Amino acid sequence: MKFSLFFILIIAAGCSGKPNNSALPDTPKMSKAQAFLSDLKDSMISQYYSAGSDKEKQEILNKYGQQLKSFLRRNPMDSMRVTIDEVTVKGFTVTTKSHFSSIEFGSSITFKDNMPPRPDSVYRFMKSLKTGSYVLVNISYIGDGYINSPDSPMLPTFKIYAFPVPIQYKGK
Repeated sequence: MKFSLFFILIIAAGCSGKPNNSALPDTPKMSKAQAFLSDLKDSMISQYYSAGSDKEKQEILNKYGQQLKSFLRRNPMDSMRVTIDEVTVKGFTVTTKSHFSSIEFGSSITFKDNMPPRPDSVYRFMKSLKTGSYVLVNISYIGDGYINSPDSPMLPTFKIYAFPVPIQYKGK
């Protein structure tokens, strides 16, 4: 009887209602969009490498390409942690390239000379990004993206035409 009482106390202590702290405290949590893109890429790579023929591999790339485009058209990419790979400013044109994992975001945007406050703040924000920095941004999709074969070590698995905007700007 004392033995079973001991186990009941141990089980009760284990179920004390404490939050699950299984993640490291300094590990940043991925946004829903970032987690979806990462999972989509990993799933596509897994299916691609298990395919038996080149035809099957191409069908997998096509299927996941459609899923990627559908997701990008319907969902905001808010609060994404990316590494800035390139920022080039030529007059009012800002070219950026950023990535996480093997998912790359890039575009070239030309702003006008006399801008309203919102586009002006995006222009100043994009110009201030530093190559090599790890930042939390919203990503604004501009209408295209594609999937590369995971066999290519030189190309990103997903290439999405988009640019970073300040985190306070929500949605598309």
